[in-house]
Amino acid sequence: MKQTSNAGQAAPRALTNPGPDLRTGILLALGLSLLAACHKTSGSGIIATVGEQQISREELVRTISAMKLPSKVPASVPSDVLNRLIDRALINQEAEREGLANDPSISRKIRKSRERILRQALLDKKVDSQVHVTDADVKSYYDQHKSEIRQPGYVVVRQLILPDTKTAQSVGQSLKRRHGFSKAIARYKGGPVGKIFEGTVPPQFTKYFFNLPSGSVTGPLPLKDGVHFFKIDKVQPGRLLSFDEAKSGISQFLTSQQKQERYQAFLNSLRAKTKISIDQKSLGEVMGATTPASTGAASGTR
Repeated sequence: MKQTSNAGQAAPRALTNPGPDLRTGILLALGLSLLAACHKTSGSGIIATVGEQQISREELVRTISAMKLPSKVPASVPSDVLNRLIDRALINQEAEREGLANDPSISRKIRKSRERILRQALLDKKVDSQVHVTDADVKSYYDQHKSEIRQPGYVVVRQLILPDTKTAQSVGQSLKRRHGFSKAIARYKGGPVGKIFEGTVPPQFTKYFFNLPSGSVTGPLPLKDGVHFFKIDKVQPGRLLSFDEAKSGISQFLTSQQKQERYQAFLNSLRAKTKISIDQKSLGEVMGATTPASTGAASGTR
């Protein structure tokens, strides 16, 4: 049965613009049984008219479907969702009547949004949809690189920070004694660093953390804030990953690699068929205008 109403009579305002708690309740209540009911409803495909704009039953169903909700819903919930669509239409229509689309700053935003949507649609069509990583691709990559595909090892570290080299020479000998490192931290400065994974520190610092037994004390390492010593509290060796452990990561890597390759090839094809001219003089002027000297930045500033 078709109902007609104005916007104010469509539903109580508490439901047309629900707060977070009520909205959460609505989302949890909606579900698959609602979708089935909407599909079975007889009559035209238009479920509501707002001024000159029509809202189709398909749009309502699509909106609900996008929520990906559990089953078993109360019969009143479709009205709540429909009212949200009506409110959106009312606001859109009022924005058009106000002529906001003609405001230069807003029209620029609209144009940029349109361009962004079109770019993404084109890349989805020409790049993303052309990427296909098969199980065979993943297995082949694993077989070729399985000696390199590993879970990195890590160490659990504490650090001690001493104020100067003289103090470091005085305290250094006591750090390897029982509780010596803890006592020095309590007296000076330092504490837990946490886990440090292989491959995450610069090569010159590797010797302070890796290829050492648990309990090792390393240092001194002079840095800006003082002289550092480290104690290795735990050593967790790295290990090779099985195919099952690695396949998800390999698939993501190969997908990303294929996308980048196809994206670059697509860009190259566009450049090859399009005449592009660059005013090198103007470009040089712009490049010069962006240097620190021409923007008034003082020499040596950051």
